[in-house]
Amino acid sequence: MWSYLRTVSRWTRELHLKLRPVNEESKSIQHYTDATWADDIETRISRSGSICFWKQCPIAWNSKRQRNIALSSTEAELNALADGVQENQWIKYLVEELWSDSLNPSTFHVDNQGLVEKIKNFGSNSKTKHLDIKMKWLRDLKNKNEIVVTLIPSEEMIADTLTKSSNTQSLNRLREKCFMVHYSPS
Repeated sequence: MWSYLRTVSRWTRELHLKLRPVNEESKSIQHYTDATWADDIETRISRSGSICFWKQCPIAWNSKRQRNIALSSTEAELNALADGVQENQWIKYLVEELWSDSLNPSTFHVDNQGLVEKIKNFGSNSKTKHLDIKMKWLRDLKNKNEIVVTLIPSEEMIADTLTKSSNTQSLNRLREKCFMVHYSPS
């Protein structure tokens, strides 16, 4: 792990990036995950986006095409959330390792009420087995108090800008929330 961090620091050293975390008591990683649904006209593949914060600083983000065709917007959001939870597992380990501190359960902010309801109670049949497995995995992590999933209004979903073309208001929201990392050329 340390060799990886040394390598990354060599890549970014010339950028003079400075992480300025807010000195807060919160010991929780915050994730915003979002997805489009079947927005690629040719393939109908959805797109996932997520942003991860620690101490109000963005520490990881991504935007990528999903691996399969989602049959509903809830399934597309589930895929994005599952990817975010998987990413969180190594990020949480890394933060705890670097700062020698134990973190609280990570909080995942989503804007799909159907997803939040399905995590609480999801019925399965032979055609939704793949969804049932993801739901049970997420529910298990929630029951073990390893993650918290919260519903937020779509207007507050900053990961939305990572899934599709965005308007000025959405981009401004992202900029205000994310850019606690400052670029200072020498």
